[in-house]
Amino acid sequence: MKNKNILVITPFFAPETHAAVFRAHKLVKYLKKEGWNPIVLTVDTNYIYNENPELLKELKDIEIVRTRYIEPSVRGLKMWLTGKDLTYKTLKQKGFYNVDTFSRSTEKSIVKKEGFLTKIYNYLLDNYLNSPDRFWTWKYSAIKEAKRLIKKYDINLVYTSSSPYTTLEIGFCIKSDFPNIKWVADYRDPLTYTLRNHSAIFSVFKKQKKIEIKALDIADAITGLSSSYKLIYHDLYNGKYDYKMFFVPTGLDDELIPLKDDIDQSNEIIYVGEYLPNYGTTFFDYYGVFQSKYPQLADKISFTMIGSKDINIKALKKLNINEDLFSRINFVDHIPQVELYKKIQRAKAVLLSPGYNSHWWTNFAKMVDYIALEKQVLAIIPNPSEARTELIKSGLGLFMDSEERAVHFFKELATHNIHLNNVNQQYCKKYLASSQVQSFIEIFEKL
Repeated sequence: MKNKNILVITPFFAPETHAAVFRAHKLVKYLKKEGWNPIVLTVDTNYIYNENPELLKELKDIEIVRTRYIEPSVRGLKMWLTGKDLTYKTLKQKGFYNVDTFSRSTEKSIVKKEGFLTKIYNYLLDNYLNSPDRFWTWKYSAIKEAKRLIKKYDINLVYTSSSPYTTLEIGFCIKSDFPNIKWVADYRDPLTYTLRNHSAIFSVFKKQKKIEIKALDIADAITGLSSSYKLIYHDLYNGKYDYKMFFVPTGLDDELIPLKDDIDQSNEIIYVGEYLPNYGTTFFDYYGVFQSKYPQLADKISFTMIGSKDINIKALKKLNINEDLFSRINFVDHIPQVELYKKIQRAKAVLLSPGYNSHWWTNFAKMVDYIALEKQVLAIIPNPSEARTELIKSGLGLFMDSEERAVHFFKELATHNIHLNNVNQQYCKKYLASSQVQSFIEIFEKL
């Protein structure tokens, strides 16, 4: 490789703070430490996510280029024409998303307002404005700027992060104009494998599938954050791409790991992230049974949810969680990573609960943190699954495969600490950012 300049293309980047950001964020940060020169190409407007300005301070020596992105929506058009800031972070600061006033009656009144025009608008979004995804309006400015940066820095290596599908389109447009460039297409999800990652509209799905196949054909290397992706694509395409597919787990930032000796343990079980409706009520059902069976132990452990407070409260209200149980839950909004890791270290245990039948294929972003911090995980997950395999390898899984086992674990946590004797500390290090970046460097240098 003639130089160590690399163009990193992703629409999700600092100061945004959500799961899709951190894989590329840590890649860039630690590539710089290893003597590489990453240049980031991203969007100029964050419409829907929280932000943490501190993330940018970690990347002060890295060039970040932002190009025009107009969200293909009424909001995007209004912001473009009027200059008015209607982004989520701004509206949230103004109290527009006030979870304290949310109720089921409020939700019903919102639903009733969805009339004929709303249905037409949603139809346009699903069939045209979000085809292949909402970032198609960014593609043209991104490609133009990518070409300029490639020529300016004599770049010979490009990394794209997907989803969205648009970054794959940008990747093969670059390969078309610069055939000698090496392109690493990084998949955070197996795009067209599951409905949650592709459109339910056939015409849009057909376009997405075409993009995916073209990218798989053209990319020089395909990386994924879960080892299951190679198995999925092997079955989908009869092993055609096996030779260039690699498993690189996302890593926790080494510099943010708190010292265990400086942290007193809390009585918390912690859930991190947004709770999705399809996760169901299994954990809360088990937790309720424990509290009913052992009322004298109910206050010995507590449950905290850290993530988008408004989303988590609304999600649990929709699931009709028992009101007494709901009132005992501590909801915490997004907090900086360094604070989050301290809370995880202090906790009695952490929770991973997508349910017994979904997400068998994924390596959850939150699980990355749990394994790297060597924290025991209460898990309601499929058997078999990628998550179960990794928790077994790391020795951190407390698998709540039945109500009886779940109540047993709750009782153990309430009466004393559970000490896992088979924690594989060496394997846990695989989930550090330094390990993630070394794996990527090995791939880059072989191209």
